[in-house]
Amino acid sequence: MNSSKALEKLKNGNRKYRTSKRGRALITSKLRHKLADRGQHPYACVICCSDSRVVPEMIFSADMGDIFTIRTAGNVINSGEEASVEYAAEHLGVSLVVVMGHTLCGAVAAALSGTPYGSIREITDIIKTAVGDEKDPERAAVLNAENAVESLKCHTGLSSLIKEGKLEIIPALYHTRSGRVSFGPWKQEE
Repeated sequence: MNSSKALEKLKNGNRKYRTSKRGRALITSKLRHKLADRGQHPYACVICCSDSRVVPEMIFSADMGDIFTIRTAGNVINSGEEASVEYAAEHLGVSLVVVMGHTLCGAVAAALSGTPYGSIREITDIIKTAVGDEKDPERAAVLNAENAVESLKCHTGLSSLIKEGKLEIIPALYHTRSGRVSFGPWKQEE
């Protein structure tokens, strides 16, 4: 599936998610066996926060095997996340990677507050670099996602796939209260 079709599928799934009264994910013994026997063939890779309110398979009304999900606090990118994306693109044939930040992100709030504690500093330092002097939490979440996209685009294995037209990497923002996902790139004034 090319990146345009994958993006449209994500957008349609998000519309279903926002209007449905119940989850619709297909989780059956038959599907588990099919995925075990035939392998996975996700149509997109989504990198998002570890926040328990941010579940891509639900947000995009996806079934098991549809989305290659990478979750990390603050949706920050380090070498493990880069390697996971490279695996999804090179070995699973994923043509679309979405780095999805979200509103009400605790990691972004910790970075903005300037008072992170313990190991969270490893994450907040990356976020602080991404957001600069920004004080608005929602705008900071957008800047953080955009920074992660740029970081991935510089990765050697991924940049060659982008140049060949085999991979697209875009930012997104999940609005925690409404359930809506907005996809970038955004204009500077947004």
